[in-house]
Amino acid sequence: MTEECCDILGNPVGAERKWFRSRKADSEEWIPAFLLDVDKNKCTGCGMCVRVCLGNCYEMQEIIINGNKKKIAIAIRPENCFGDCHCHKVCPVPGGAMVCKPKSIEELKGE
Repeated sequence: MTEECCDILGNPVGAERKWFRSRKADSEEWIPAFLLDVDKNKCTGCGMCVRVCLGNCYEMQEIIINGNKKKIAIAIRPENCFGDCHCHKVCPVPGGAMVCKPKSIEELKGE
């Protein structure tokens, strides 16, 4: 597999697919990584993702994990994600508690 480039998180993406791209104001292209979910076991409940998300994708909710109450971020509107990964940049968890991935042109056409 030949690697064409990386997504906004720096993860390599393969050249076998045509990835959806966005452009910065200076015309530089980048590959967004879109929110799929939040890893409930990794989330610390700091709420930083809620504060920085431009798409209002998250909501803080109290859930029970292994019999203990825990307040965490929940992906309630992942379809609103801009793919800019501001949430990853502010998340105190190494690598972020969010599960995100780029989308191919074919995936976007199927939605």
